[in-house]
Amino acid sequence: MKTGLLFGAFDGLHDGHRAMLKEAREHADRIVVALPPDNVITELKGKKARLSWKQRAKALWESTLVDEVVRGDESLSMYSPIDTVKPDVIFVGYDQHDLAEDLASYLVSDGIAIPIITLSPYKPERYKSSLILSV
Repeated sequence: MKTGLLFGAFDGLHDGHRAMLKEAREHADRIVVALPPDNVITELKGKKARLSWKQRAKALWESTLVDEVVRGDESLSMYSPIDTVKPDVIFVGYDQHDLAEDLASYLVSDGIAIPIITLSPYKPERYKSSLILSV
């Protein structure tokens, strides 16, 4: 069974997220989301999450598009879910360039050979969290 790990805030699950999770399923049998705690979202995005960690995790579970939700690290660039989940592949969203670069550096520095797949955008002019949340 091939396991895929996806890092993301999912602060308001929308059709773009759903499309991303469905695409991830095409590459892995088991999808695990590393969901950052609220304080990390504030640090990363410069504003508080609209939904609590529990609310975001519940929305992911209820979507039936993921097999497991794990708590992300309390600070950026730690990536302990990689050690916990032991994924065969890591997924990033099409707009997560900084995350992809940071993950790649982390994997190389730790001698971990896990491919990173960038998932395709789904109607990004409409289904992008920064656009949806600004309305």
